[in-house]
Amino acid sequence: MRSPLLAVAVLTALALPVTAAQAQTVHDHLDEPTAVASPRAATVHLRPRAWEAKVIALTNARRTAHGVKPLRAARCPRRFAAPWARHMARIQLLVHHSSLGRLLHCGSSAHTAGENIAWNYDTPRSVVRGWMSDPPHRHNLLDPAFTRIGVAGARLGHGATYAIQDFVG
Repeated sequence: MRSPLLAVAVLTALALPVTAAQAQTVHDHLDEPTAVASPRAATVHLRPRAWEAKVIALTNARRTAHGVKPLRAARCPRRFAAPWARHMARIQLLVHHSSLGRLLHCGSSAHTAGENIAWNYDTPRSVVRGWMSDPPHRHNLLDPAFTRIGVAGARLGHGATYAIQDFVG
């Protein structure tokens, strides 16, 4: 009598749903994460403006250390970055914006644009360090052609941060 009951208990335990956190596989932080359906709807929150300001300050410190003029925080690229960070957090997928050229409409002097995205770096220091350690992201961050920046970070519930820097020059 005990073994059929034990078999039912084992099969029931194996059939229980797995949470998104348990199903998430380990990835390099700059690589695209696996999209995992959330077991229940969670709210996407933008990181506080102080978080964004710290990312910009650390970015400008790196630029200055490399002899490049600091970037000016600007509303237009931030208005582009914030909804995209929210979108990436909502779909749980790291992806570059397909219409990056729209950043060229950020003023009459805009002639170049770029974007850095990252996933699962929770602090401003760690995300800037991550971008600086990857050559294409480092190039964007230190590109002297860029003069303005918009930054945003978004989280789904208390999950990983999806961060974005949009550059305009």
